Amino acid sequence: MATYPVPGEFPDFEQFMVDLFTPIATTVTTLPATSAALQSSLPLIWVRTTGGTLDINAVTYKAKVSAVAFGTSRVAAQQLSVQIREAILSAPASRVNGVLVDYVEEIAAEEQKFHPPILRRSRGLTEVPDLDPLNQMVEIAFSIEARRQ
Repeated sequence: MATYPVPGEFPDFEQFMVDLFTPIATTVTTLPATSAALQSSLPLIWVRTTGGTLDINAVTYKAKVSAVAFGTSRVAAQQLSVQIREAILSAPASRVNGVLVDYVEEIAAEEQKFHPPILRRSRGLTEVPDLDPLNQMVEIAFSIEARRQ
């Protein structure tokens, strides 16, 4: 069995978040394959690393990460996102499954890739806002800094 975290390597930030958030709700790095499977898994937290960079001395890695909270309603997803925020902002200087992070801060989430539908009207284009009461997710993003473990 491989040692985790790997000595001398930067941590796997997605695995770190899975370990950190699993006591709160089921946490995954890939979403269930179908909508029915997703609905049966709620509440659910989807984590992913969206980018990152090394500092100038190659001592600290600064990862950009995202956590998406899925709940049975928008309110439930928002409540779950509050728990996620509290857990990750409390993580620096404590070990999570052997991983030690130095610093965490909340950052703006990456722009959503979805664009609302556009209706063509006689006087131009009108964007339709997302008014779906079944919107069940809230995305929050963080920057996590850690040294080689």
